[in-house]
Amino acid sequence: MIELQDVSKIYPRRGEDPVVALENISLSIESGEIHGIVGESGAGKSTLIRCLTALERPTSGSILVDGKDLSTLPSSQLRDARRTIGMVFQGGNLLDQRTAAGNIAYPLRIAGQGKALTRTRVTEMLDLVGLGDRARAFPSELSGGQRQRVGIARAMADRPSVLLCDEPTSALDTETTDQILGLLKDVRDTYGVTVLIITHEMEVVRKICSEVTLLDHGRVSATGKVSDIMETIDSPLARRIVPEPEFDPALTPADSVVLDVSFTARQGEPTGSRVLALASQYGADISAGTFETMGDIQVARLALSIPTEDRHDLLSALEKVGVSAKERAL
Repeated sequence: MIELQDVSKIYPRRGEDPVVALENISLSIESGEIHGIVGESGAGKSTLIRCLTALERPTSGSILVDGKDLSTLPSSQLRDARRTIGMVFQGGNLLDQRTAAGNIAYPLRIAGQGKALTRTRVTEMLDLVGLGDRARAFPSELSGGQRQRVGIARAMADRPSVLLCDEPTSALDTETTDQILGLLKDVRDTYGVTVLIITHEMEVVRKICSEVTLLDHGRVSATGKVSDIMETIDSPLARRIVPEPEFDPALTPADSVVLDVSFTARQGEPTGSRVLALASQYGADISAGTFETMGDIQVARLALSIPTEDRHDLLSALEKVGVSAKERAL
């Protein structure tokens, strides 16, 4: 379990106002969850990583991992505490002069593990990530996805309870991204680790995260289960996770407007069929649409083209069935 209690990190500057990188961050992540941390550049994500890995101590507040407060541990105990956190870097960040097996073995040797245990653990981790036949390959001989697999294997080699992933898929294509996200989920399911993913890619949140937190200028702007966040479908974070569909306004018929319609539904709920029936009743066409399934919830965002004179009737009808809709400014 990871728990942050009123964590702040302030960098003083001589002759200038201090930089507040994190301000009163409180967050609780249960064991075994896959939690996404999202935010724009400068939101505080990098500072949060440094504090979580005890590379920096917060100015105030507590950071507890499995009950141990990393912010107060003496240096003599920090090394062992850090071993509970495995780190996956963007692009793998492998040692170029070591083979795949050598990279995975490196943290075990640093930790003083014996040769027999190291060999066994390296073999296990290579099999875990599907690279049992690439043990002797150097990073230059591996694809981007394979390097990231080795990075995950290295992070898991010392049996951490937390896997901290910093932009793990940002340099990968769509197919490889799906494979890496699937691997992270398999690792969580197999070893029960808590996975914390720092990312700017909403696709990652949609596909793998059960919980998500939005950082904004060093503060928690929103946090919760992804399904709960999406229930409030017009919230800023919900719109980041599943944005409105894009389309060419030039294709909108003359004397028509576009309505942005958003709704969620669970299996067996007729919300989608109701919306489509109303759209047909009032002569609206679907210009674009986005449909996502996250856990047990389905999320839809539609752009409906409708004759201008009928828009108020459709907006009123959608409101009556509890569906969010508004006219888009073109």
